[in-house]
Amino acid sequence: MNSNELLDLAKKRRSTRRFTGEHIPDETIQRILEIAAYAPSSWGGHPLEFIVIRERDTMLKLADCKKMGAGPLGYGDAAIVPIIDKRNLELWVEDAAVASTYILLAAEACGIGACWIHMKDRKGHTGMAEDDIRQLLGIPEYYGILNAVSLGIREKPAEKRDLIPAVHTEAY
Repeated sequence: MNSNELLDLAKKRRSTRRFTGEHIPDETIQRILEIAAYAPSSWGGHPLEFIVIRERDTMLKLADCKKMGAGPLGYGDAAIVPIIDKRNLELWVEDAAVASTYILLAAEACGIGACWIHMKDRKGHTGMAEDDIRQLLGIPEYYGILNAVSLGIREKPAEKRDLIPAVHTEAY
């Protein structure tokens, strides 16, 4: 992939909140996860683990872990919850964010729609979203949960956009 192809991919990537309901092949999910595994991490430790959810009932319960803004988790064909053992790892939020960005770009490269759903420090229906997810998915307390990513086949193609970077040289 050259820099123009990467720029085109970045321009095309959009948060997708409406999906067709079509099935994403398991091989595609595995390819997305393989790419995400190469995301840079603090001290090169690659501490990230992924929980992949394909069951509709679990996806609906996952969406319900956040009070508002998690609808795409209930509509997609799959969800990925990146988790990190945060013991002895100060920069777990940053590592999870970078890996989640790789998931978003990998999904786009595979022709799959994706939407980042932020969970850390967000209210759930019974408490905090992270705690509800932890209980739903059996995640130990010492794992950090930053977000979940909903994946599905888009209802309509993503539109490209052109942005001009705000750049300051040497100082603001």
